[in-house]
Amino acid sequence: MITRTPLRDEVYREVVELIHRGDLPPGSRVRDTLVATQLGVSRTPVREALLRLAREGILEADIGRGFSVCRLDSAEMRETGAILGALESLALQSCGDISADRLNRLTEIDRELSTIRGNVDRCVALDEEWHRMLLEGCPNRRLRDTISTLWQVPRRYMRAYLRDAGRVSLSTQHHARIIEALRRKDRDAAAQRFSHHWERGVEELGSWLER
Repeated sequence: MITRTPLRDEVYREVVELIHRGDLPPGSRVRDTLVATQLGVSRTPVREALLRLAREGILEADIGRGFSVCRLDSAEMRETGAILGALESLALQSCGDISADRLNRLTEIDRELSTIRGNVDRCVALDEEWHRMLLEGCPNRRLRDTISTLWQVPRRYMRAYLRDAGRVSLSTQHHARIIEALRRKDRDAAAQRFSHHWERGVEELGSWLER
């Protein structure tokens, strides 16, 4: 069966990419008429996409003035990071045994992640892929969907941080410790290390924002 992606979803992805690349920096206005012209679509799917981004906290909707990209805020990052850390730890605990093949794939992602130099987009994409692969076996679809939506926030902050701080790669040492615990089938240790991984990441980003 051939399925088509709703136009509003395609517009949504295009606008998200503009924000993540920095083409729409924090605080900038997002005009639905301009986006519609650039993408060659009507204003309706653009409006729907922008409203969705506003609900997700990526854009700010101002009555009478339209939309603007939310400014980076340490409170948002810390609050969202705390929620994601708790939800992903919950998802990990509900996954059941993780196969050797998946653990090997997680190790491969880390190996590639450690060799990335200067490609911010690839760094963030690989880190998110690692998390997604780790939690792939979670049977709670609603939990997975909620996690996927919330990842919009750290994804934006991580890109901005890596560009501003001049970081060329992401550390994988916490990932390795989690995988090690999972290979031993020590789920409690893996969950504890996973929570610590989130805490350290949130603290690093929060400190950068508050400097």
